[in-house]
Amino acid sequence: MKRWFHILLIASLAILLASCQQQTTSNGQHKKVVKVAVSAEVNPPYLYTDENNKFIGLDMDYMHLLEKKLPQYDFQYEIGEEEANLVGLGAGKFDMAINWFFKTPEREKKFLYQDEPYSYSLTMLAVHKDNNSIHGLDDMTTHRLTPMAPSGGLYSILSRYNESHDEQIDIDTIHSPSNGDNLKMISQGRRDAMFINWNTYTAIQSVLEQDVKIGGIVTKEPLHIVYNKKHQQLHDDIDRATKELKEEGKLQELSHRYFDIDIYQDLDVINSKKDALEVQ
Repeated sequence: MKRWFHILLIASLAILLASCQQQTTSNGQHKKVVKVAVSAEVNPPYLYTDENNKFIGLDMDYMHLLEKKLPQYDFQYEIGEEEANLVGLGAGKFDMAINWFFKTPEREKKFLYQDEPYSYSLTMLAVHKDNNSIHGLDDMTTHRLTPMAPSGGLYSILSRYNESHDEQIDIDTIHSPSNGDNLKMISQGRRDAMFINWNTYTAIQSVLEQDVKIGGIVTKEPLHIVYNKKHQQLHDDIDRATKELKEEGKLQELSHRYFDIDIYQDLDVINSKKDALEVQ
């Protein structure tokens, strides 16, 4: 009898402990810690700091939405330089990283990429305010671009264009181009257009106020979280949550807040509303 009493007592305790563990988990305790690498490089509207030096922007708002969608995770953020963050991600110091990441073949070999992009980067052609003939890359086969660095996402986009078209765009490269000087070249009529990211254009034009405008939005480049390859479950959970946020219209709300347009729409629709993207 004593033996059966001990067995029943142990079984009851096991059930009670399991119940307590389930309860604490449902109450938000004992979450799985996820170390998130965030770039120290300020890149509005995706990531920048407020007057209290706290990081804000579209990326952080998106992460806060994920926190609500995925209460089983405790997202803990650490600020660092982008390349150091990626090294740490590969070494397992971080579980994931967010910082305006494009897909590249080199990085896809090292990391897991988000399959459901959380936003997009817009690439555009800046032209003189009186120019009404340049709207896309096809127009640049007979016009001159400002110089650009011989690496990076913008150069890759132009290189892919030339690989798939008979008529080529002349890519003038220098190692340390100045975005400010390039924008002034357009304003002064010394070059026809500048290929640039919309957010970079906005930041520079708001300060320099040159005689330029958006000729056309050229591409939407998907932005992804990157993960250490060991974290397939985390990857899948965030992909599912991101898809739900799109279906609920939450990411579209972020887009309107930071871009004044729905960035998830087709390029033709975005171009029809490009005046909303112009520096006011």
